[in-house]
Amino acid sequence: MHRWSRKLIPLTAIALLGAAIPLAPRVVCPLAAYAQSFRSFGSAGNQGRNGRTGTPGQSAPAQTLWLDGTPRQLNLIGGDGRDGEDGERGDRAYCSNQPRDVRYDLQAPDGGNGGNGGNGGNGGNGGNGGDVTLYYTNAADLRQLLVNAAGGRGGRGGRGGLGGEGCRCRYTSWQVETCNNGNCTKERFVCRDGRDGYSGRNGSDGQTGQPGTLRLVNQSEALLAEAPTQTLALDSLLQQPVRLSKNLWEDRTGARSLLAPGSVVNNRYQVYIGRVEAEAQILWEAERSPTAFLSLSPTVAINDAGEVQFRFPERMWVAGRRDRTDTLTTYTITNIVRAADATRLNWGQRSGSGRSFTMAVVDLAGESDYLNTQFQLTYRTALGDPRDNHRVRYSTRFDGAVPNNLVTRDNNRFELALGRLPIDGDAFRQGTLVEVELKILRSLGSNSATQTLTWRGRV
Repeated sequence: MHRWSRKLIPLTAIALLGAAIPLAPRVVCPLAAYAQSFRSFGSAGNQGRNGRTGTPGQSAPAQTLWLDGTPRQLNLIGGDGRDGEDGERGDRAYCSNQPRDVRYDLQAPDGGNGGNGGNGGNGGNGGNGGDVTLYYTNAADLRQLLVNAAGGRGGRGGRGGLGGEGCRCRYTSWQVETCNNGNCTKERFVCRDGRDGYSGRNGSDGQTGQPGTLRLVNQSEALLAEAPTQTLALDSLLQQPVRLSKNLWEDRTGARSLLAPGSVVNNRYQVYIGRVEAEAQILWEAERSPTAFLSLSPTVAINDAGEVQFRFPERMWVAGRRDRTDTLTTYTITNIVRAADATRLNWGQRSGSGRSFTMAVVDLAGESDYLNTQFQLTYRTALGDPRDNHRVRYSTRFDGAVPNNLVTRDNNRFELALGRLPIDGDAFRQGTLVEVELKILRSLGSNSATQTLTWRGRV
């Protein structure tokens, strides 16, 4: 009780002391950290439109001349490409009045990218110079011809548009006081200036056109028209031969040195060296009738050696032989199947168990008489009792080709005696959960395709 025996100070004394001793401030206002999120005002500018690509120049037309020693000039310059358009400037941001004394940070709107400032359009490529074929009997006559077959100039790329101007904050920072139960704090907020839009990239300049190519024919007679390739209906090629021809050219260099000084041409040129001709026909020796295939359109072509090639559409599988006698080359079709019909197989019935277990495959297209068929099998059995584990694991018991002696065919039905495979017989025990993957390879001549059938179930 001794500790509490001090005399109390009268209230009037406290009042007098208050007049002489300065009191601490009633409110302490520490500054809070910046707010973490920004709210935008106004609206960003739109992106500028990209410039259009310049139009390419026109290539000069090819020309043919017979030279007689008279001095001449030939202008075969390619047209110039047009310049690409400039990209448009990005729009300036719309800067509405900046809000005052708000309790959040502000983001001024960005300027529009000037297509990213409007990309400039690429310049158009220059047109190619015209090709020229010259007939002559005296090589000196070539020196009397001045040829300008330069390629056209490429157009200039358009300039990228400038980015639009972003808005600037009128007030970059401010403080807002908040009081709660006599405790007040001041929180500081900021305004972030909008970004100026990016300027667009400049367009690429167009490429200069290629100079024209020179072809020389050391004779006065015009070359005969050529037909190196023909695509005709099978019906036409079965009825009569078709004529093929091809003019032969040899590539050389030094074209500019052959013409009058100042000539502009591709320095690589071609010289006529001869012609090959042949006849082509298709014969039919297949077991099936050609009626269903008469609309098929094979292509026949002759190469530089005078050999005839036969090409058939990919949607058809064709087997046969090619024979040549004098100027006639024939292709004899011995077998033909539509490619889509080669892989129209499906599962048939399953029967038996143990060593008598078989699985059947049915050819829905009915083409098995005309195709070679091989089977590749992967056979797996479940480990343990699947009823005890929802996630079944399998063990591979066989992975390889099915031996031919285990495959029998009855028209368009194949039966695979899987129970006779050289593996433990328990793999085919009745009730065993198995997983089967059967890859079926069908082939005819040089054509082949694989179809995969799968099955999971109990023997």
